[in-house]
Amino acid sequence: MSFTPLIEANWYLAVLPEIILSCVGMILILWDAFFPKAKDVLAPLTIVTILAVILFQSPASGLFFGNTWEVSSLTRLFDFIFLVAALLATMLSRDYLRRERLEGGEFYALLLWATVGMMMMAKGLDLLIVVVGLETLSICIFALVAYHGRIAISNEASLKYFLMGAFATGFILYGTALFYGATGSTRIDGLQTAIVGGSPSPLVTIAFIMLLGGFGFKLALAPFHGWAPDVYQGAPTPVAAWLSVAPKAAAFIALIRIVSEVVPMASSVAWTTVLATLAILSMVIGNFVAIAQRDLKRMLAYSGIAHVGYMMIAVLLVRQDAIAAVAIYAIVYALMNIGAFGVVSLLDKNQNDPQTLDDIAGMGFSRPFAGLVLSLFMFSLAGLPPTAGFIAKFYVFRVAIEAGAINLAIIGILTSIVSVFYYLRVVYFVYMKEADESTPLPVLNVLSASALAIAAIGILAIGIFPSPFFRTAVQAASNILLR
Repeated sequence: MSFTPLIEANWYLAVLPEIILSCVGMILILWDAFFPKAKDVLAPLTIVTILAVILFQSPASGLFFGNTWEVSSLTRLFDFIFLVAALLATMLSRDYLRRERLEGGEFYALLLWATVGMMMMAKGLDLLIVVVGLETLSICIFALVAYHGRIAISNEASLKYFLMGAFATGFILYGTALFYGATGSTRIDGLQTAIVGGSPSPLVTIAFIMLLGGFGFKLALAPFHGWAPDVYQGAPTPVAAWLSVAPKAAAFIALIRIVSEVVPMASSVAWTTVLATLAILSMVIGNFVAIAQRDLKRMLAYSGIAHVGYMMIAVLLVRQDAIAAVAIYAIVYALMNIGAFGVVSLLDKNQNDPQTLDDIAGMGFSRPFAGLVLSLFMFSLAGLPPTAGFIAKFYVFRVAIEAGAINLAIIGILTSIVSVFYYLRVVYFVYMKEADESTPLPVLNVLSASALAIAAIGILAIGIFPSPFFRTAVQAASNILLR
């Protein structure tokens, strides 16, 4: 047996970022084991590693490993999203972990290995690579959600995510098996050969539905969203911040690859109707249920379901500018949602208790910087100008209108207006409610403040100067459609 056809020249450059992150993860664990009193090194080493991978990305470009692995401007763009999310989560986690006496090398290692799993999902052109990446990511998430082992809700959240995740993985594996049975291949582009004259076989249809169900769970897409509020509430807050954005971006790029093989050549397939229905359900359920939430983490969880619905509008259109809109939305959502969760992670209180609106009352005066950036994140999540959230929604709705999906755009705009109520309610509590004197002040340190400042500056930069970001995203999106 020869591996020559599968291993191209310079193959190691195609997986260099993954190798670096994996090796540093192992070094972090060994360092913590042999030098337990030198934990100060862990977070800086993680941050330096992530920054190095961001600045010096793989010089390789093209298809590798038997055309099952792609390195392109689009994969680099999504790698950037994963790495920025990991960077902000690390910066927000250090102070939280110290305060809760949880800091250890395995936490940062799990974060890096989860990033490797997401990179595999983004670069895989074969469903088996996507599944391996998904499992690498899922195992790390199980451990990270349960990382605060002393509190009951953290263990409960991890168990709930594990059980639901096992079902979702089963759906994806069964879908992959049926996909192989229908097409004779696990390559994603093999889907085109299985659709003749716009009429997919029943086996392909079942495979697609099972894959969609599995990815719908990872995206917290309605009606697969039931796990999200409980898991976000029970997970350590910096983990919830990272969990709410990065794995969703990985699931989106995998789903985009599958949908892009179907929609252009099979416009009569009813699958697009299924995707549109899921998008509508997510926007409506996410926004209206969020209104009733006083727990900040649960409110952000339900609003996240709505934001996934907005992104699904662009996913099902499968145009170059639509994929670019999804990429821009994923970057913006990472900045504003991690930022919002980051402020919540500063609240110093019993981790078994919920973090409610009352806990941020008067924050605008007791902690002006935290109150200001939290308000900015809320404005951006609501989609108000001149923030990046407005630009992200504007691109999605514009693409939908230009593609003729006017009903979806109208529903998206109306539900977005509904969301303004509960986002501005947070701002109301920050500046117009007096704080209870017994409420402890948020704990703000250098790394946490830096992370919040980076997220805030990013939101304003994209909001005020969106054109360069959109041009870059459009150029990157061409890879997936021209291949």
